Amino acid sequence: MAKFNVTGDQHFGITGQMLEIQRQIRFKSGSPIDPELVSLALQDIVEGKFSRSKKENAILKLLSKGESIIIDACDGVETLAMANETFKSGIDSNFKNLGTNKAGIATKEQTVDVYELVQNTIFTQMFGSLGVDLDKLCLTQRQIKNFCKKYPNWLRKDGHSTFFLFKVDEQLFVAHVYVLAGGLSIHLDRFECGHVWWGAEDSRRLVVPQLTA
Repeated sequence: MAKFNVTGDQHFGITGQMLEIQRQIRFKSGSPIDPELVSLALQDIVEGKFSRSKKENAILKLLSKGESIIIDACDGVETLAMANETFKSGIDSNFKNLGTNKAGIATKEQTVDVYELVQNTIFTQMFGSLGVDLDKLCLTQRQIKNFCKKYPNWLRKDGHSTFFLFKVDEQLFVAHVYVLAGGLSIHLDRFECGHVWWGAEDSRRLVVPQLTA
């Protein structure tokens, strides 16, 4: 059997993914992921029955390959709940009701990638398919606003959504933006929401920080 050297970052990333799986299957309200599928997938990993290619992703397709999409440096002060000038067609009241109306940290310029859903899926599978610690997939609320203002052409149109992952007080949330006739509209769900989003039919998108090789 081949032997591989494990770096500190790899160990940290894998451990974080395992902890995230444990967190999700222990929800008192029920797991958003199928524990039987988790068990089968883990057994395949133990037996070495999986591809090592990072390019293979049955859930997402990279749309922005070769493009330079850069979110400006942000002060982190503005929140999505108060971004009325950007989301003129409406802001979900859950941005206030679920406690997300809190300032974030200042950030430097951030290159992002845009993916398209090619399979029906839930949030945990959607973002989890990228195979990195979820914190690395989060943008700040101010960065999300900046992207929507600067790159509206990269948002999914025709009434379908573009997803953004962000974090407030250790809680993960997903903002989804819609392009409507009267302007942009933004809605909010908890990350562990078990709603199934149509991918192949509706080609929804998600935006995340660009992952380094």
